[in-house]
Amino acid sequence: MTITSKHIDYKDADGTVFEGVVYIPENAKNSKVPAVLVFPAFRGITEFEKDKGHQLAELGFFAFVADVYGKGVRPTERADAFATMGPLVSNRVEKLKPRLFAAFNTLKTFSEVDQSKIAAIGYCFGGLCVLDLARYNAKLKVVVSYHGTLKPIPDLPLDPILETSVQVHHGDADFHIAKDQVDGFHEEMRTRQADFVFVSHAKAVHAFTEPEADSFNAPGIGYNEKAAKRSWKATLGIFDEVFA
Repeated sequence: MTITSKHIDYKDADGTVFEGVVYIPENAKNSKVPAVLVFPAFRGITEFEKDKGHQLAELGFFAFVADVYGKGVRPTERADAFATMGPLVSNRVEKLKPRLFAAFNTLKTFSEVDQSKIAAIGYCFGGLCVLDLARYNAKLKVVVSYHGTLKPIPDLPLDPILETSVQVHHGDADFHIAKDQVDGFHEEMRTRQADFVFVSHAKAVHAFTEPEADSFNAPGIGYNEKAAKRSWKATLGIFDEVFA
């Protein structure tokens, strides 16, 4: 299938400029198609997220790799990435939320997108992003988090999540996401009456989906091929379900 890709600029309510990447499948020329919003891990948009966008387009989805940091903000060093991410994580309502909805609202402007069939997936920091969209009751059919932070949004009422299915893939050996986060997430989803699936992948540590993770040389960070393949297969399975 022929895939068209292009970089696009967009803004949030504060006027901050972002640069995302869209991947448009050939079948979108003749009819509207389901769309998937992709939120990157802590380094921002890398080749990993771009590859995911391309893979999704090859499967017939309109894919939009979102930029949460801002145009030209692409940290290459781990410390710089955490310094960029930190203020957004520490103020998820005032700083992060507008950036999440800027990406979501931009995706909905494309004529190729079936507005009733939109999903969001995210890795690491991006996993937190998609879970937050579900918490805000964005009009998404499903969100999928891979090794994402699970902490609830401080002081946000635990309103029901009634329209968005939630799928979480967690590394069972991931000590970066502590057991209290896992237990707390389950309690939150129950309280919110959410349709959720939580998969704990044996022997997988943090960043288990990313082939480059082993090169980070960081404790508790590493690629797990089996977990990566299983989580992706489960993702495509729930897409088949909710987009039917």
